[in-house]
Amino acid sequence: MLIAVRAEVENVDHWREQFKTHNDLFKSQGVSLAYMGSLGEDKVLGVFETDDPDEFIRIFNDPATAEAMANDKITGGVELFLLNEEFIP
Repeated sequence: MLIAVRAEVENVDHWREQFKTHNDLFKSQGVSLAYMGSLGEDKVLGVFETDDPDEFIRIFNDPATAEAMANDKITGGVELFLLNEEFIP
């Protein structure tokens, strides 16, 4: 399953560097692949492929994730989306 997380950050370049330091956290969430994107200087999106969406969400709400987000300088606007529907045009 794919899960998307959108957030506002202090600095996209800082976020990109720090995001890549969370291997253990992502692996504990069942993440096998993560896509990263940004818009402007302060909006980012991570799309995660996970085999355990329930565990992903449980850990997402854990203080360890809040600490990682603080380290990434996420300033707010955090939204999580389960991408649970496909459409093939």
